[in-house]
Amino acid sequence: MIDMHCHILPEIDDGAKTVEVSIEMLREEKRQGVKSVVFTPHYNFERRSIEAFCQIREESLQKLKKTREFLDLMMSVRLGAEVYYSIKLMEQDVRPLCFEGTKYILIELPTNEKPYGLMHTMTSLINQGYIPILAHIERYPYFEEDPLELYELVSRGCLAQVNAGPVTSKVPIVMKYIKWELAQVISTDCHSMGRRRPNLKDGMAAVKQKLGEQYSLWLEKNSRSIFSGKYIDIPVIKRPKKIFGTWR
Repeated sequence: MIDMHCHILPEIDDGAKTVEVSIEMLREEKRQGVKSVVFTPHYNFERRSIEAFCQIREESLQKLKKTREFLDLMMSVRLGAEVYYSIKLMEQDVRPLCFEGTKYILIELPTNEKPYGLMHTMTSLINQGYIPILAHIERYPYFEEDPLELYELVSRGCLAQVNAGPVTSKVPIVMKYIKWELAQVISTDCHSMGRRRPNLKDGMAAVKQKLGEQYSLWLEKNSRSIFSGKYIDIPVIKRPKKIFGTWR
């Protein structure tokens, strides 16, 4: 398995506070069967420049790489970022924020209301050759209220990711997103070994139990393709329909 969204890099955001915690989290990832990880610390255009962020991110990675414990894990890792949405995405050279060696970029949206210019901004990124991945889409009430908003974004070329936690806790909308194939990636978004710990194995098991093995295998295949910079194979996505007041 591959974890495409985590906050394991030490001393950079609200994730791992020390190198020791980072190592403990990576050990847990490996114990669960995770072979590869994309490090995605938070990035916000309003707080620092891309150049400053990349320097801090590299310094954090080097702290890990200097430890014998990290080397012994023999995990394949790439740098990335969880980029907070801004219309500045259209104006900046965002290549350093993409998953290393790919054109995939993880984007976090506001949780309170649909952001201004979302469709236009995502379309602009896609036209530049980037592939936006919308982070933890189960958190956005405007998508749950009207899944056709998400459907339009995925139809344009966006991808979407769900967190393993809501999958294991059986949040209904998460399974619907996966079943509709509007969510193509499942990740941990882990921040610590406490409340938000690595849990990809449990998330995949829940998908397999609820929707069938074909969905869990599809999610795993998608993550492998993204990690290697390849396009993912999306079947004809299902357009949600509202029947008797319920999206199906």
